[in-house]
Amino acid sequence: MADSSIDKLLQKALQDNNNDLDLKVLLEAKMQEYDLTKTKVRTLLNIEFDTFEDMINGTAKQPSLINVIKLAEFLEISESDAIAAVLKNLDANHIASIEKAKAASFIAKNFDIKKLSKIGFFNSTDDAEIMLDRILAFFGYKSIYEFKNELDLPLYHKTKRTYSDKMKDFWIKSAYQCFIDISNPNEYNREALKELIVNIKPYSQDVENGLYTVCRALYNVGVTVIVQNHLTTTQIFGATLIVKGKPCIVLTDLNKKYPNLWITLLHELEHVLYDQEIIANTVFHITGDPDLFLIEEKAIEFSWDYFCDIAKYNFIKIHINNPYVIEKFAQENEVHKSILYWSFMHYQMKLHNKNAYAYFGEHFPDYNKAIKNLKPITWKEGSLTEVAKELKQIFELQTI
Repeated sequence: MADSSIDKLLQKALQDNNNDLDLKVLLEAKMQEYDLTKTKVRTLLNIEFDTFEDMINGTAKQPSLINVIKLAEFLEISESDAIAAVLKNLDANHIASIEKAKAASFIAKNFDIKKLSKIGFFNSTDDAEIMLDRILAFFGYKSIYEFKNELDLPLYHKTKRTYSDKMKDFWIKSAYQCFIDISNPNEYNREALKELIVNIKPYSQDVENGLYTVCRALYNVGVTVIVQNHLTTTQIFGATLIVKGKPCIVLTDLNKKYPNLWITLLHELEHVLYDQEIIANTVFHITGDPDLFLIEEKAIEFSWDYFCDIAKYNFIKIHINNPYVIEKFAQENEVHKSILYWSFMHYQMKLHNKNAYAYFGEHFPDYNKAIKNLKPITWKEGSLTEVAKELKQIFELQTI
């Protein structure tokens, strides 16, 4: 039975002064109409005495569906009305148990419990009630059903949602809620963003503070950037969202490579600059998802050209095995050397279908150093509200 049907039954059952669903009243009327005693009715329906009395008096803990249908036939009411009548007579604890079962079903349908347990969001021993409390606390919801209503996901409109869809929904809704809670007070200034982008490249040379500094600067022009740990099966490098009319960017640690953080950031900034209206109509855009609006190629080209265009690649490919030349060329171009090696790998694959991603790892700094000051969401936090509060303090240079 669909959630909406259960809701309607509960609503109908719990309406005040709804005598149409009073089993005692309905039974008395039929007994009088047919001139039958209660004992005779019970015998005719082949329902045991205690079971029959419990159903009529509303004390049956788990009334049999077969018996409910039997009673519906005798009283000449629909099965749904009979179920609603039984629900009407149940005490508050029984009604609450139905609501809990409904919530448990919602969790199973919308959350990948196994994967979320694996990353530590749930514990493997959690029951439905503990999982419900965990979700409500993490998102700051009053009702579990806010998860479905909070953000319409047109790109995932499918009859059956896959494990990947569930994890994507969880990931994007976590980001969305975090941006809501951060509530960047700065107005989005597109012209200021264009000026800022021109000056981003040199900060890639500062592994520990460069990304942190750039993200704070972006915040001041109305673009909020957060980092979330990659979720298994999602394969997401980054995403751009429009939250309350303002652009927001999420970066992940997928593939755990320092240069990819910068490439992804510039990729998403291109979307902010040129695709805001398109993204606003769909609420978000995930890099790597099906390119429904043909906007990915421009962003891909923009981000690679920004750090290392084809002309620079043609130079570095000749000297790629000479660390001194690459280091010097990186300094001349005000870019971290790892981005040049990463660009070489990209163009090798794009132009020659050669996979060079297993090489030059010694030139890549620890990406964790770049994101630690941005407090990446690890999925073990108690609540996004607290995460957002801490990030807001970071972005607004308040003392934590």
